[in-house]
Amino acid sequence: MKKRMLAGIAAVAILIPSAAFAASYLADDIFGSSAAIEQHGGTQEEYQEIEGLLQAAKGKLTEDEFKEYTELTKQLVQLKLKITDANGVVHEEKLTKEEQQRVEQLSSRLAPYFGKINGAVTP
Repeated sequence: MKKRMLAGIAAVAILIPSAAFAASYLADDIFGSSAAIEQHGGTQEEYQEIEGLLQAAKGKLTEDEFKEYTELTKQLVQLKLKITDANGVVHEEKLTKEEQQRVEQLSSRLAPYFGKINGAVTP
């Protein structure tokens, strides 16, 4: 009986960290990896914070809402990364007028999701 219990504890001790390490991050779907955000002056802590926000969004939005939210966020982030240098400084003047309009459109389409995620809008 003791041998089985010890074997079970050893298995759990090995499997839990392996599962946590193998888990994919929601932020990877948007940035590709944490290295992408670090190239633009971000930190691992900021990446983890973004991951936490995405996890919260996944818990508060329906599956369809979350899918649209992540797609819109991905588009917005790609535009933002385009104008952010290695020190994290944003150079909005680098955006064309069309890109500036797209940022405004994406931001306005994301606003209701942010409200729902933050609890300002009741479902």
